[in-house]
Amino acid sequence: MDHHLLNLSAADRRTSDRTWEDLPKDCLLNILERVGTESLLMFVPLVCKSWYRASLASSCWKRLVFPAEIEKGTVIYPWNFPVSTSYEDDQSTSFDYVIRRYAKEFGIEWSRFYVSKFIKFAVNRSQGGTQFLKVPGICSHYMNEMREILEHIGRNCRGFEGLHMSHALVDVDLAEDIVKYVPQIKYLCLKNAKIGRIELIVLIKGCRELKILDVRDCLGFTEGDREIAELGSHIGEFMMEGSRQFRIRDWVEVAGVVQVDED
Repeated sequence: MDHHLLNLSAADRRTSDRTWEDLPKDCLLNILERVGTESLLMFVPLVCKSWYRASLASSCWKRLVFPAEIEKGTVIYPWNFPVSTSYEDDQSTSFDYVIRRYAKEFGIEWSRFYVSKFIKFAVNRSQGGTQFLKVPGICSHYMNEMREILEHIGRNCRGFEGLHMSHALVDVDLAEDIVKYVPQIKYLCLKNAKIGRIELIVLIKGCRELKILDVRDCLGFTEGDREIAELGSHIGEFMMEGSRQFRIRDWVEVAGVVQVDED
């Protein structure tokens, strides 16, 4: 026996023999609410049954933060994302790695895996309580992907307040979908996105409850656009520094391949 245990009372010894599984539920929930979406989806359920049951609490799923889609400087193919053929190829915390590992861990055939269903699954865990969602901008490259996600949130999460999607490709359809399904959002981050004046104006006019709008370093409008600044004057924090008009050389195209830098 460990010599430290010799000086313990019987009650103290019983306490020292406790496992993580013995944690009081309120303490366990306090921990799980802080571990992050990736851990809740892939690691916590595999610890033990009590942790899995605790992770189903809706309070753990209020803030859904998914990792970036790529490592900085990685070449991506928007029409055929992800690039790698197996999650072992990249032991990172990229979105590619996370979704491929999740599919493998839970026996989901990759050809039947859909990003929109994956994110909606996480949203459903909140039982309508999701308030904030951060997804990779690559999701905006898929026709109907973000529409499905936003429609699902709009229909089920009345208290939804924030959307973060940097490096997104924001066309008119996506801008209108944001306005249509989550017009009540108070926080919207589209930093480093490709978004034109028309799309930005649609968002500013349609999301009237915005308190923070981050469109810094975007391509498609200029930071000194007076009309846009005036339209967004009701927004508490309206950030568009570093944004400028689109130039062809902003896209590095080699046989249709686009290179981006992720935050």
